[in-house]
Amino acid sequence: MKYHVYTMLLCIAFSTHTFSQNQDNPWKLTVGTNAVNLLLDGKDGETHISPNFSYLEVSRYLGGGFSIDLAGTINNLDRESGGDDLYYGIDLGTSLSANRIVNLGKFEPTLRGGFGLVGGLSGMADNDKDFFVVYGGAGLNYWFNDAIALTLKSTYKVYSKEFDGLIGNDNGGESHLQHLLGLSFAFGGESDSDKDGVKDSEDACPGIAGLESLNGCPDDDGDGIKNSDDDCPMMAGLMALNGCPDADDDGIKDADDACPNVAGIASLNGCPDRDGDGIADKKDRCPRKAGPSSNNGCPVVAEKQEKPKMTMPEYPLSLLSDFVVYFDSDEHDVNSRSALNNKLRTVVNVLNSNPYTNIRIEGHTDNTGSSSYNKSLSDKRAKHIMKRLKDAGIRANRMSTKGYGETTPKGNNTTKEGRAANRRVEIKVVK
Repeated sequence: MKYHVYTMLLCIAFSTHTFSQNQDNPWKLTVGTNAVNLLLDGKDGETHISPNFSYLEVSRYLGGGFSIDLAGTINNLDRESGGDDLYYGIDLGTSLSANRIVNLGKFEPTLRGGFGLVGGLSGMADNDKDFFVVYGGAGLNYWFNDAIALTLKSTYKVYSKEFDGLIGNDNGGESHLQHLLGLSFAFGGESDSDKDGVKDSEDACPGIAGLESLNGCPDDDGDGIKNSDDDCPMMAGLMALNGCPDADDDGIKDADDACPNVAGIASLNGCPDRDGDGIADKKDRCPRKAGPSSNNGCPVVAEKQEKPKMTMPEYPLSLLSDFVVYFDSDEHDVNSRSALNNKLRTVVNVLNSNPYTNIRIEGHTDNTGSSSYNKSLSDKRAKHIMKRLKDAGIRANRMSTKGYGETTPKGNNTTKEGRAANRRVEIKVVK
């Protein structure tokens, strides 16, 4: 009956589906063979190796390097007595991975211990075939990858009919060695479809291998922006430009920059405009001088206008320098009207020939009388001439008057001729 039970266990082992896993997979299934040495005399002291799959173990990782193990083994033993015994055992125990202490890469040493049952041993303890057992041992796993390992274990077992006899030596042959060799398959953890080390439940891109820092999404150009958010996934770029490059650092991504290697402005698609005339330098025939687009960015130069040829007026201003009107003593009117009219006519003709010229009419006296009186008299003389010119059609805003009194004589006031020369009105051109 027990033989059939172990045969069923081995069949289950062959039909069990294994899963690819990462380092977080908590379950492990080991299938293999075993060898038993009863530590007795003769053939009973030999190591009996099972030629078949005769070892099955299921292990569940608990944490901290500890696992709980449930194992079953069977073996055919050629006994010294000439008979064959079907050895079987069931072990329940725990294992501790040495990789919690020191990381040996693919090699994983283990320590194990526990208790269980063994049976099928004839000639032991009055032919009772079932014994309690406690065991301890060591093992080594060599991991080919995250899912498959080669497992080797050696175990020292102490057995007794009575549970409290495990620490005694009343029955003889109460201890033996068992060695286990098999393949281990780790499974049961969360799947990682793209094999990028990020569980599918935490992987934002479970179908494409990516980076843990980007929740499992790829970043082909290595700019820290996952491809799905990167407008330029094959060229490293800036976060501010959705992952696109900006070679000239003008804030415009190269793909939209008409001048990608020269910093420019957005209004000109990234091209520079050094003269600020709104025309890109590459289209500006005068890139350093502002000008309209109608002139290809060059300033418009006004055509030089020829100065009109200056024609000599019929009555030049020089004629005014000859204008002098003399007055009798203590008079501001002129006795010789005809002579005055001729002189005023000349002034009128000069002013009409030079319409943008203004004049100042200056009055003078000799030193006869007080200076204040002479000042007033000179003002009257100047204003009299101004009135006559105004009556002749000259606008008042072209003329001004000033009386100098006796302060600017032309002749010697100690003589009669000198005083007569000082009683006068003159005209000066002003701008």
